[in-house]
Amino acid sequence: MKKSMFIWYDEKKDIGYCAEQIKKAGFTHTFLGWKRDDDSRFEQIRLCEKLGLEIESAHTSFENINSMWLEGDDGKSLTDYFVKSIAEAEDCGIPVLIVHLSSTFTPPAYNSLGLSRYQRICDEAEKRGVLIAFENLRRVDYLDYIMENLDSSAKRFCFDIGHENIYNDGNGVLEKYGNLLVSLHLHDNFGKEDNHILPFDGNIDWYDFALRFNRQKKDIPITLEVMKTNSEPDYANKAFERACRIEEFILATKTEKHNK
Repeated sequence: MKKSMFIWYDEKKDIGYCAEQIKKAGFTHTFLGWKRDDDSRFEQIRLCEKLGLEIESAHTSFENINSMWLEGDDGKSLTDYFVKSIAEAEDCGIPVLIVHLSSTFTPPAYNSLGLSRYQRICDEAEKRGVLIAFENLRRVDYLDYIMENLDSSAKRFCFDIGHENIYNDGNGVLEKYGNLLVSLHLHDNFGKEDNHILPFDGNIDWYDFALRFNRQKKDIPITLEVMKTNSEPDYANKAFERACRIEEFILATKTEKHNK
């Protein structure tokens, strides 16, 4: 299976160093950070081309994301940013953009205004052959609202297992939107904070994940969204080993009958 890792997993290091370590560790793919008006986003493209890393996706900015549901210039400006990012994704060969829908436990109520903005984003994505993968967050009802009401062939799903472990209590979001699954964000935690630590260092049941993933019958990369926060050496190598362990679970459970 293809394996991918977030390109800037250690913000204390240069992004070029991180990309080189990802490639050396054995990853074939990476996913990028696509911040608003940040010129380093294009440097990531050059690094991937130089190193021969395939670009799986890019994560768009979620700063002030709640403004998408509110009247005013902030929401309009953020929508324009997403539309611009889609054009950039097409030009740079990025197949998928990851998008958040809300922030905090008390975002503004979802509504037709926000829906119309996300519809415009997906309409643009359809024209340019880019997929928009909406991610599960604290409030799954916002994901439900968009998935149920937005009409677009560009609409897709990004499953974040760490978010599920903290916020969603295994409520079946992977199963609910597995038919639209195009991206995985795999990392670990202890069910309290969004730590983004390496798989198998927290309390997530990776064997159970393998069973659930296999039911979706998707051929997508094993993608680690991990963040290095200490001086641990050979972090990318260790991350690759963890991705391989997840792959072993997926392969081992592929033919198992499990009715959980």
